[in-house]
Amino acid sequence: MRNDAKGLGEDIQNLYKAILTLQSEEDCVRFFEDLCTIQELKAMSQRMEVAKLLRKGGTYHEIAEATGASTATISRVNRCLIYGAEGYTTVLNRLEAQETQEK
Repeated sequence: MRNDAKGLGEDIQNLYKAILTLQSEEDCVRFFEDLCTIQELKAMSQRMEVAKLLRKGGTYHEIAEATGASTATISRVNRCLIYGAEGYTTVLNRLEAQETQEK
């Protein structure tokens, strides 16, 4: 765990630990449906799609049209991709590796 994650509080650390116990896609669906509103899930999934499109070289205009995301959201995701904790990069790399293995 990153050192600065310790400053987030015990509740957030417990949430991370809870997520790490999920063992299947079905577990994830059930947990996140209970934990999040539909709007929260849509916002998170939209950010993931924005991150994928940014990595593929999409312009803000193209990404906004494709996802409905605001330029502020696209900009924030882009900042995270460039200067962030590498969370998007880690997940996207793993998803790409899975897709390659499944082919």
